[in-house]
Amino acid sequence: MAPAIGSRARLLTAGASVLAVGFLIAMALSGRVRESGQFVRFVAAGVLPEAPAEVDAVELAARSRQWRFTRAAGGWQVEPGSRPVSPSLATHLDDAIKFMHASAPVRVIEPAEWAGQGLREFGLETPVYSAAFFRGGRRLLAVAFGSPNPQRVLQYMRVEGRDQVYVMSRFLGEEWEQALAEAER
Repeated sequence: MAPAIGSRARLLTAGASVLAVGFLIAMALSGRVRESGQFVRFVAAGVLPEAPAEVDAVELAARSRQWRFTRAAGGWQVEPGSRPVSPSLATHLDDAIKFMHASAPVRVIEPAEWAGQGLREFGLETPVYSAAFFRGGRRLLAVAFGSPNPQRVLQYMRVEGRDQVYVMSRFLGEEWEQALAEAER
């Protein structure tokens, strides 16, 4: 009886192998991979619709100081003079731009909700700092950051040309603050 069990196992193994190869051939011919239910497709939901790589200049302003950074072939440079920025500052600029593109607001507060008390409650009457994004000399977007919420996990932000107040995750503002701290050195 042992030889019959061995040949049956070999037949099952061969059959499973043929099915697996057939499945691989079918996948190759169809040109697409079957999607998994666990796969979550990335959708950029930030306030900056352009891809981060398209941004070639950033203007930062805080505490009555202003910096202009431009992206060149060798990396980020500070203007005037086209002096290269530190690797740390370059990383903070890149990450902050990516966050602006990818991070959706936690909440959007319409003017009817805040008009009664004004922007002072959000720290936006006189913003703490601001950032403007450019591509080819054309201004893509400008934002102003206000104060963090009382729990310090969210931060208020305004987008130039829009009336709403955006409630953003605090990590977004912290990345800009790191960039500002590096720029001031």
